[in-house]
Amino acid sequence: MTRQAGITVLEVLIAVGLLAVLISFASPSLSGAAARAEFKASVEHMDLNLRIARNTARQNNTTVTMHLNNADQQAHHSVTYSMEGQAEDSAEASALLAYEFPESVRIVSSAPEVRFDFRGVAEDSVQLELVSLHDDDLNHRFLID
Repeated sequence: MTRQAGITVLEVLIAVGLLAVLISFASPSLSGAAARAEFKASVEHMDLNLRIARNTARQNNTTVTMHLNNADQQAHHSVTYSMEGQAEDSAEASALLAYEFPESVRIVSSAPEVRFDFRGVAEDSVQLELVSLHDDDLNHRFLID
């Protein structure tokens, strides 16, 4: 009797078992990478919106207020904007888009709002920190002055 070339069921089961073990080691690091990417995107969005708010105040010679909506610990934290003397649907105000942070990101701030005067300078110094609920090492501080 000659032996036929091929893979036995036992060899397939061993290969599938080894693959399952390797995937179980990789999955925690993949979920951490997703949380880090989500947090990094939130930091970049906040940085961009701070610059847009400053520039909009300068360009329109008006006051722009950034409202930090972080009172409810259970809800999504968000940032909204208002411009002195402008309707919310005006072209100038439309550049200031509200942003809702992911559930895993919280805003901690020393004030409920930041007001930028007509020069784009914050009227009061405000400390703002973004904190990740998934990773204690992920936080980013902004000093707005």
